[in-house]
Amino acid sequence: MYKVFYNERTVFFIDDFQKYFENNEGLFYKFTDRVQLSYLLELFTGVRGFRNLYIYHEDVDYCFTEFCSLFTLVEAAGGLVKAPDNKILVINRRGYWDLPKGKLELQEKPENGALREVEEECGIQNLQLSHLIETTYHTYILKDKNILKKTHWFEMRHNGNEVPTPQTDEEITEAKWLSISNLGEVTKNTYPSIIEVLKKGKVFK
Repeated sequence: MYKVFYNERTVFFIDDFQKYFENNEGLFYKFTDRVQLSYLLELFTGVRGFRNLYIYHEDVDYCFTEFCSLFTLVEAAGGLVKAPDNKILVINRRGYWDLPKGKLELQEKPENGALREVEEECGIQNLQLSHLIETTYHTYILKDKNILKKTHWFEMRHNGNEVPTPQTDEEITEAKWLSISNLGEVTKNTYPSIIEVLKKGKVFK
């Protein structure tokens, strides 16, 4: 199964129609070809009554590859950085709370890119890479191009007492350690993909 955060809604790619049809609400579609899929996505964008779209095909990898071909793919990596005092590292970029992340450089491994981006965006050193939490997908439009961003999220540990410094030239206005018990201000004003990472990272249920 693949999950894409699509214009504030969600597109799922599934290979078990009956299972998802019985347990979920939304628009269900059996994939036929790329052209029809493109029309379907336009329809889904214009119909506000459905928050979820389920696209079914026996070969879900093939179906998802066809979906990806409709976009310009951008790969990125970021980190869910945890400190010993039950705090995590958050940033505020363009008015939304986020986790530090950024585009991978040419031939850069996701692990290296995640560490580099956290260090650059928050001015934090001495990070310990733990494990891959999740890979998220979300779409957006940039200069009239449809972009599909694939982001590799890694859990990291930080045992120091460094004060984060926001990378202002990346439109980051704030970077700080935030207690997990005070995450309400973040979850009320962030992206669905970040909520997904926080849940998968066992920050909250």
